[in-house]
Amino acid sequence: MALEKPELIMAHAEQLFISHGFHGTSMQMIAKAAGIAAGTVYLHFASKEGLIRTIYRRAVTDMLGCLLKGYDPALAPFERYRSFWLNAYHELKEKQNLVHFKDLYERSPFYNEDDRLWADEQWKPVEQFYQDGIESGLLRNMPPCMLGYLSLGSVLSISQTQRVTPFEMTPELEEQLIRASWRAILAE
Repeated sequence: MALEKPELIMAHAEQLFISHGFHGTSMQMIAKAAGIAAGTVYLHFASKEGLIRTIYRRAVTDMLGCLLKGYDPALAPFERYRSFWLNAYHELKEKQNLVHFKDLYERSPFYNEDDRLWADEQWKPVEQFYQDGIESGLLRNMPPCMLGYLSLGSVLSISQTQRVTPFEMTPELEEQLIRASWRAILAE
């Protein structure tokens, strides 16, 4: 099935931005990679910055969709955390471009206060999990985003490490990693 033009443009642009950076990628490069006329890109995206921001917001939305897949707030805290961890590992491992693009954008001059406020709103379900854990005394008393980096951030690093230094992720190792990262955020 062929992608719609905006999706085709975003898919090629994402790859080019990751490979060449935002400033090293022109709209003409994107059009050429997508196999369309340069003017066609502008029919769907008013500017390169608008295209970049659209891809960023889609990446964040897709990442959250992966993390929250099958999420059940009625489960015990560890089981909810386990669900986040497994989703991050299994779902995002195959979608490394989302993670790379998100990181690239958030470190760029394009990232602004509106983006931060929008992203904060999107991440609320995950942040709320950590905030509830802090308030109940279960998790360390530190900013929820830091708890996220200590725990779920490690999953993304593990996925990247596995690509560079292949190792077998057995169910036993997976469980050890889940429990180790959980212990890292538990209150002392």
